[in-house]
Amino acid sequence: MRFLYFLLLILVLSLKLQAATCTVTVSANWTSGSTWSCGSVPSCNDIIIIPSGYTVTINSSVDLTGGGCTGTKINIYGVLFFSGNASRLDVVATSSVNIYTGGKITTDQPGNNSQKINIGNGSSEWTSGNGNLSGPWTITNGSSTSNPTLPIQLIEFKGVCVSSGIHLDWSTASERINDHFLVEKSTNGVDWQFVAKIQGNGTTSTMHRYSYLDTKLNAELTYYRLSQVDLTGEKTIYKSIDMNCEANSNGQMLLYPNPASTQLNVLLMHNSPATAGYIKVYNMIGELVIELPVTLTKGSNSFVLPVELQSGTYNVEFSSENSILFNKKLIILN
Repeated sequence: MRFLYFLLLILVLSLKLQAATCTVTVSANWTSGSTWSCGSVPSCNDIIIIPSGYTVTINSSVDLTGGGCTGTKINIYGVLFFSGNASRLDVVATSSVNIYTGGKITTDQPGNNSQKINIGNGSSEWTSGNGNLSGPWTITNGSSTSNPTLPIQLIEFKGVCVSSGIHLDWSTASERINDHFLVEKSTNGVDWQFVAKIQGNGTTSTMHRYSYLDTKLNAELTYYRLSQVDLTGEKTIYKSIDMNCEANSNGQMLLYPNPASTQLNVLLMHNSPATAGYIKVYNMIGELVIELPVTLTKGSNSFVLPVELQSGTYNVEFSSENSILFNKKLIILN
């Protein structure tokens, strides 16, 4: 009997060690491993994050239960979309689904109860008959409530490139036993490096703003992640953002949204006098698919491009008569 207990304990500990943080990196189906930063479909012990601007689709039965499962935490800043009558999500009783401000659970079957979220045994905590659900909201075993008692109510987390580095800003609407924040960064969205520890404000219902300047830049696309640690030591991982502050004496190009679907905004910060040229979009085999003649003035220049393109990766550039001044990667999702 003791031997069986020992084996069970080893199994549980092994499962805990395998737990990971899986963040959506591309809007796609839940059951596709390429959707997730962890490289595979999330398991029952994972922390699952759907960032703002991304949509994950469930169109079948997703079962995150089973022996040794200690609980799943799903944090939604973007959209969790249930499609088709067979779509459902099952997690164990100790799990939670946290929808933050701006996040949503949506359904294409609002007139029936075929789509479900089940936490533990018993009746479903959400069905498609309840319709779309917007944050802030928390779903736990036997409960679905607005104004969730999450450790913090995060309003936003953003970054901007400045001459001395990357300036990160975030703000909270409320905090509960919040000890401190952790800022981390990664070049691949999987392996995270400590950047800074910022003191929190305990328990408060007043809005607070925080900032940090990272002067140690990577000469490539860098992801920044914000986490929060409460007074009991429990860590909650919130959203991540991506930054690219390539040194460019000409200025900077920003693309948003990225990934895009039908429309792309191109913001060009130009440091030189008026320059005539073209915004060009190329597919991955080098074919020119969009060309727009524009003239840049010194300062901020904004343009809108319709992008009726197939899903895939593209290169966007601004070129003058003599050279390519800006170049960025664009992802199209339809």
